[in-house]
Amino acid sequence: MLIFTDEQRLRAGIKSLSKRCSYCCKPLSEYPLIMNDDAGLAVFHAACAAALVADIVVDLYSFFRPQEPYRPISVFLTKRYDVPYN
Repeated sequence: MLIFTDEQRLRAGIKSLSKRCSYCCKPLSEYPLIMNDDAGLAVFHAACAAALVADIVVDLYSFFRPQEPYRPISVFLTKRYDVPYN
């Protein structure tokens, strides 16, 4: 959720701008802010949210496309296969 005004901030349940960013731990002193939609309440500066997204994309890319000599460790199957246990 994007937060641009005090009214939006209060509706989101953030009582003051003294709360700290969940990424950089600095006070949320100015708008715009971004709040996640998970069960836990996490609020980020817009720049911190962009940096977090970039970190996640890099981590996912390196997980699914590892550098040599490593091979991908995940195999996704589209059909269910029954594997007999010996």
